[in-house]
Amino acid sequence: MPGGLSEDVLMKIFATLEVPDLVRAGSVCSSRLHAYSCLRKLGASIQPQTPSLVYTNKSSGASAAGFYSLVENKSYTFTLPDPPIRSRYLIGSAYGWVVTADERLPSPSVTTIEQVKPIYDSNGAIHMYKYSRYTGTHGELDPSSVLRLDKLRDYIFHKAFLSSEPSTGNYIVVLIHHPYWQISFARGEDEHWTWLPYHSCYTDCAFKDELLYALLVDGGIHAYNLYDPAVKPRAVMEGLKGCLPPKVYIVQAPVRCPSRYFCVGGHKAHLVALSVLIQKLFDRCT
Repeated sequence: MPGGLSEDVLMKIFATLEVPDLVRAGSVCSSRLHAYSCLRKLGASIQPQTPSLVYTNKSSGASAAGFYSLVENKSYTFTLPDPPIRSRYLIGSAYGWVVTADERLPSPSVTTIEQVKPIYDSNGAIHMYKYSRYTGTHGELDPSSVLRLDKLRDYIFHKAFLSSEPSTGNYIVVLIHHPYWQISFARGEDEHWTWLPYHSCYTDCAFKDELLYALLVDGGIHAYNLYDPAVKPRAVMEGLKGCLPPKVYIVQAPVRCPSRYFCVGGHKAHLVALSVLIQKLFDRCT
């Protein structure tokens, strides 16, 4: 490129930018636009982005979502496809995707979750759902309910997690769902949810090195290999004793963590149970 940077150099520079700056850089001239377009096709080459806060408000309309950039301290508003974002239940986000539940029948069908069974009308169409409250280790702990799809959505979904970029088709979705915060998962091409009946009371999850690390409400951590046909949990961290913190999360730390904390993998990225960090605040309770 006479008098300028070559396209491969531009792409390397663009790959270090936050998305708002990347869009601005791509609008400067035709050569930068072409480099920007090529980089978009290689989305995995763009650096991990600083998260944005997602919100909705009545004044922007039912289909508009606000994204607050923590980098720029600035809000952006986008109109999203139907159904309206304000009617959806947000249950997760990763890799630039937002996971929502709405009143449409999802795929895989919610009826393939272990505790949900369809109820058919006289014409053979599903019109209600039986929602049972049992786990793999306990029988029916509470009476079952009969619910419409929109109400079932509010009852059953808690959190969703993605193993990788969904546009590749090679990904896994993990649900923490009710009753009692159990785990089910589905691969991108699956038509049903696979239930993990071994435990309940999970509160958070994270993927690392093709393993799912599931955090219990007491701070214990189980590891699952979801690619193993005989998937079973492996305890990698015991839970806390005594007075427990009200909320615990599992996160990926950017640097090597001290040996007294739970770490997994290489020196650049680790999983840390925040419950351990919070424990100091609750020592007086134990």
